[in-house]
Amino acid sequence: MKVTFLGTGAADWDIHAYVPGQFHRRFSSILINGDLLVDPGPHIFHFCEQNGTPDLLDGVKNIIVTHSHGDHFNTATVARLCADKDCTVWADPACQRKLIRALGEETAAGINFIETKRNRDYEIGGYKVTSLRSNHATEDPDEDTRLYLIEQDGRILYYGCDSAWIPTVSWNVIREKPVNAMVLELTCGETATYDWRIFEHNTPEMLDIMLTMFKKYNLFAPDVKYYVSHLARTLHTDHEGLVEYLKPRGVTPAYDGFSFEV
Repeated sequence: MKVTFLGTGAADWDIHAYVPGQFHRRFSSILINGDLLVDPGPHIFHFCEQNGTPDLLDGVKNIIVTHSHGDHFNTATVARLCADKDCTVWADPACQRKLIRALGEETAAGINFIETKRNRDYEIGGYKVTSLRSNHATEDPDEDTRLYLIEQDGRILYYGCDSAWIPTVSWNVIREKPVNAMVLELTCGETATYDWRIFEHNTPEMLDIMLTMFKKYNLFAPDVKYYVSHLARTLHTDHEGLVEYLKPRGVTPAYDGFSFEV
């Protein structure tokens, strides 16, 4: 599986402040093998345009969604991705309700939407996708926000952005899998000491605790690699400093356009 980061930022990054040639993060999203998109946020087409790959998303056939917050799920993006082609959205019903409110019932009905539930496995376009509970909340009290395990050809990716720690009910599933790559969120940086966002986002200290535990119990595949994304503009210093901080921990901070093979 080839994973490409279309965005690596949290919700405090302003696309209007983007300047070509200067470091910038768009809202978090990844593209897998060109056909599976995780989180159709509002900035993914901007990524394609600025990187000279306007047709990058033409092959997207399936979209999975972590939650309905606007930086992760943009109704105009979904409408554009699903226009005039076979494309299916797999998500919590809260996302469908948001589509109906934004696009109207008739337009929303034209988008292939499959309701998913947490703690279930789904066969999605040649991938086995396990939908798990995250530690995050939206304005919709009925929404189950998600983490994902994505498997293809025996290789497993964990993607968990916008979630502090890993809820026990999800951890009990993840710990039994030979995960090959983990994308963990690190919204809060070194400037986020005692920040209120720790209740639904990770800090460097929380990341250290999880990494130490992973290694102590020899969890996951022998070749497991660790990455972080969903990085807040106002809670980190700069990318270079984050690279140096995470290097001895064996963790790679992603940036927009970064890719790796699982």
